[in-house]
Amino acid sequence: MGGEFATFGWEAYHRTDVRRRTRKAIQAVIDLTAFCAVPLAALVVFWAGAGGGGLLVGLSVLEALAVVGLGMQVLLWTRQARPARAPL
Repeated sequence: MGGEFATFGWEAYHRTDVRRRTRKAIQAVIDLTAFCAVPLAALVVFWAGAGGGGLLVGLSVLEALAVVGLGMQVLLWTRQARPARAPL
């Protein structure tokens, strides 16, 4: 066989691609919209409707805090990753 074949070479390539930052930013916006903005919008609708007892409102506040925590995790994982290591 004439050349070296890097097993799973695409895993290293996609981390060094010049468009990586753009892809990560777009994916972060998609993730924040799908997993944070939509649930928070539903909570705002629930709160505006003023239906529900104190226990439900309290649980919805806890849910809002959990969604905010999830959003923070999404943003933390969006940061630039370390360069890929060369395969062994």
